Amino acid sequence: MNILITGGTGFLGTCLTKKLLREGHRVIVYSRHKSESIKKIGAEQITGDINDKDKLNRALKNIDAVYHLAANLDESNPKMYKQNIETTKNVISACKKNKIKHLLFTSSIGVLGYTKTPATEDMPYNPTTRYEKSKAECEKLIKTSGLPYTIARITIIYGPNKFWNQIFMAAKKGYPVIGNGSNNWHLVYIEDACSALTLMLKDKAKNQTYHIADNKAHTYLETYKIISETIGAKEPKKHIPIALIKTMALFHETKCKILKQKPNVTKMRSSIDRLIRNRTVSIKKAKKELGYNPKYDLKTGMKKTYKSLQKQ
Repeated sequence: MNILITGGTGFLGTCLTKKLLREGHRVIVYSRHKSESIKKIGAEQITGDINDKDKLNRALKNIDAVYHLAANLDESNPKMYKQNIETTKNVISACKKNKIKHLLFTSSIGVLGYTKTPATEDMPYNPTTRYEKSKAECEKLIKTSGLPYTIARITIIYGPNKFWNQIFMAAKKGYPVIGNGSNNWHLVYIEDACSALTLMLKDKAKNQTYHIADNKAHTYLETYKIISETIGAKEPKKHIPIALIKTMALFHETKCKILKQKPNVTKMRSSIDRLIRNRTVSIKKAKKELGYNPKYDLKTGMKKTYKSLQKQ
């Protein structure tokens, strides 16, 4: 199958590209810049911006399926919401012109907001952050486009990248737990997320939405303890009140706005909200219809993540 990926040079995109190549597909990565890592694994590359409608349209010639992964995640960028919607509109338009047989879109479980019970795919939208709201709008555009689509709502992905390296370093320094840590989290290891995305190429996945996570949710505190155990750090004992950390975050954001500086994403209120909310999902539909079966539990995945980062 001829497959094009937008956002294919990112953490998830690179992993997905490798897996699709191993399965025998022809993969073209469409991105603004060339990537040496993509070149090394043998994928084709087309340099271009998704806002360049003519180039995007030409890139989709003779393509069977499109994975639309590209997205602006920067909550501090005032253009983020509009950019995510406009680029999705451009992808939809190019897919229609080229009669693409399957558009696969990576969304976020965040489009459902806080979830006290395992969230199912038929629950109503309830996004809270600007990023989550943009993803919800993109989903609606895709569902009403008339194209054969599959939407993958993926929970927090972990694996060997810079972001998780920063988390490990913070844990080593004894970063405090925000609140009491009793809220539930659902994560998914990078390789399991990629496996789920490749399973969605099946015809039965068309015009469907699937939740992707690992088998078991953990509390925020349990997750932190597993990370500490993995890296050989002391078990977290310090806690910081939610009200205090949010006040500090507001001060940080205001200061950066006045100085016209980009705020640290980990110190923003939207990032803190993601840490303290309940977010658990049901993956029964993906298991039943796609044969999705996560291979990694949190302990195993964290150990593999840490070992990979040490090698890097």
